[in-house]
Amino acid sequence: MKKLQTVFTPGFQVFTPIFGLLLAASPLTAAENDAASEEKAPEASTEKATESEGKLPPPMAADDELEPNADESGEKTEGTTQSAPNPAPSTAPAATADIEALKAQLKAEILESLAEKGAKQTQADKNKTQTPETWVSELAPQLNFLQIDGYFRTRADLFHRLDLGTFDPLADNGLGRGTSNFPTPTLYRPFDVETCEAEGIEGTVCNTEGKDTNSISSINMRLRLDPTLNVSEDIRVRSMVDVFDNLVYGSTPEAKPGFAQNPTLPLPLFSANQNAPQEGLNARYDAIRVKRLWAEVLTPFGQLRFGRQPNNFGLGLLANSGDGLDQDYGDNADQILFATKAFGHYIIPAYSLSASGDYGRGGGLGALGDFGQRYYLNENGQRYNLDPRDDVHSFILSVQKRDNAATIDQLLIDGASVFNYGVFAVYRQQAYDIPSYYTEQNPMVGASSSDYVRRDANAFAVSGWAMYQWQKLKLELEVAGIYATINGTSTSSNGLDAYDEGLGVDADANPIPLNVFQGGAALESSYKLLNDSLQIGLNTGWASGDDAPGFGLRPVINQNANPGDADAKQYGRCIETNDDGDCILIDDNISNFRFDPDYQVDLILFREILGTVTDAIYVKPHVTYFINPNTGFRADIISSFAHYATSTPGNASPLGVEVDATAFYQSLDGFHFMMQYGYLFPLAGLNHAVDENGEAQVREQFAKAQPAQTFQLFFGVAF
Repeated sequence: MKKLQTVFTPGFQVFTPIFGLLLAASPLTAAENDAASEEKAPEASTEKATESEGKLPPPMAADDELEPNADESGEKTEGTTQSAPNPAPSTAPAATADIEALKAQLKAEILESLAEKGAKQTQADKNKTQTPETWVSELAPQLNFLQIDGYFRTRADLFHRLDLGTFDPLADNGLGRGTSNFPTPTLYRPFDVETCEAEGIEGTVCNTEGKDTNSISSINMRLRLDPTLNVSEDIRVRSMVDVFDNLVYGSTPEAKPGFAQNPTLPLPLFSANQNAPQEGLNARYDAIRVKRLWAEVLTPFGQLRFGRQPNNFGLGLLANSGDGLDQDYGDNADQILFATKAFGHYIIPAYSLSASGDYGRGGGLGALGDFGQRYYLNENGQRYNLDPRDDVHSFILSVQKRDNAATIDQLLIDGASVFNYGVFAVYRQQAYDIPSYYTEQNPMVGASSSDYVRRDANAFAVSGWAMYQWQKLKLELEVAGIYATINGTSTSSNGLDAYDEGLGVDADANPIPLNVFQGGAALESSYKLLNDSLQIGLNTGWASGDDAPGFGLRPVINQNANPGDADAKQYGRCIETNDDGDCILIDDNISNFRFDPDYQVDLILFREILGTVTDAIYVKPHVTYFINPNTGFRADIISSFAHYATSTPGNASPLGVEVDATAFYQSLDGFHFMMQYGYLFPLAGLNHAVDENGEAQVREQFAKAQPAQTFQLFFGVAF
């Protein structure tokens, strides 16, 4: 199955998401994986991970891979993060190599025999009989024009108190009422009768008929198709299509949308059918979503790719294809890329148009045209980018040394060590911007000249990756950094010289620029024991933080940061005032690095409560035991700490200790099953902060975070 990658389209929110994810989703490299032979250009990281015959399909996704996935050529596919290790034993690649060697030997013997027989024939006989070359060509497999890979999955989740029990529905401090990003149940009743009577609380929260308001259960499904059109041996067109993309079971009953469209169904209770999802009618997305479409052309000098294609690099901290069976996002880029190989290294330059702004067909005559329109948005025909000055351009160069899986296996069998590495650099710039184009919910509304603001933004990202293997030991590391300056950060369309109220202007009335300086790193390790049946390891990660209140993962929700907020904008607050109370020092930087959310570390804290790793350090010992090559168990213990205590709602560094357990099974023909359980012991950083009098901003029963747990079932079929 293909190692299947969010582009984070930042839209236009604020600049923490823009530049924290801007480069995390930038097309850092889309050709990181090696081709099957030395003569061909590197294949994409979305190449088929396993063949259906004789190989195990790739494992479920989580944060570290203990066994390499392989593409069609047998090469390891990078960046796939796994919650269950690949149960394939280390001897499987060697056995596969022996089979391939035997096939090659048999083919050579047949050719030699045919050649000897042909040499004894007369010329007339040769004209009447097939030559060895003709016979072999007829036996060779024909090019399969249409090839479809992908998977189908169903996930059942039970979440208990992932809101940590800190959400007070009667608190008057707005968005600071909870310390978790996980939603509370819609019909939330946290008060019992005694509490309501004792404190004089009235209303819906005191209705106790629905007993359990701490749990959420849900089931969802997705069919992912990766069709490939093999135009020739050197040209192919590839795509990725999701059907029922994370569709929740029971979410489109025939009773929806409303009784007027279904006069025979006055109650959902009587629904006996599920209708097809239709965006805007009974679902938020249509039933079919095309996410990628690109072409690959093999030339004598390398491989050319163009179109909307996946991004993946290293462990996936910055760019992650999100192609694992249990991943949800995936980074894409509209780009043109060329990959070639020289001196044992892949050299991959690329150009990406990360954002183009408004586009249209043409028509209209300005002030003299119909309704003063300069163009018509919906006219048929070719569309054009209406102004290149508001485009976001990305220029990428990546250099990598990557051995394919067969080479790695042979080196390890011979007792040699393996050292692979890679580096990429990306530069991104934007001169002007149109905030209203991204905030407008109506695609029929175009931009005007008065909507432009001056951005003058430049951003740089560098990431280095290394992988070392020797005997039973494997170490893999990625280190990434982002630096950016944005001279104009206004998100309102108030003219070219509009400025951000949070930053203000300098003495010369110029907008104060915003600076971004972030860094992150992750290390994964494993060691095999007991004939590879037992694997142990220690993973760790670090993401730089910002001392502003809140983690900065959803800063758009809260633009006014206050101590104790679980999330808020990470810049613009006053740091120092003079004797007159005037602000003389403003927070003009964003420094919290955010891991790509498809890089999964745990089941609860980073994946659900926060959303990903930021402003944190974690340490994760893990152990895996294989009952047989297809079945096993895994246990993880994750200890997490905030980089800045001021970022946490509890104003304390310790975040929590989580224990995760997994049982997994995967068959040779592509069936996957996984059962997971996680328990989080929240620590002081996830409590509500107290004021100078030692009192929390919420009622006492919501002040301290409560333990959270989850139980999950996964069913999947990879093909």
